[in-house]
Amino acid sequence: MRVEKLRGAADDTDLVPAGQYFAKLARKLEDANVRETSMRTKLKAEDQRLEASYRRASASRSNTFTSTGALM
Repeated sequence: MRVEKLRGAADDTDLVPAGQYFAKLARKLEDANVRETSMRTKLKAEDQRLEASYRRASASRSNTFTSTGALM
């Protein structure tokens, strides 16, 4: 996760009110969670697609050998 300094809405002492700071931090965390969830969903779909493709290719092999070297 990326850490950022919060600027803006500071008073003359360059301090940001704690409530405002944590509200902004919570919004950024929510945005990061949405992006993470979206990425995980995409990766999970890709995993399922690749696994299905692998299973189809594995099941379609007709000349599979046993451990003794004979054709099944």
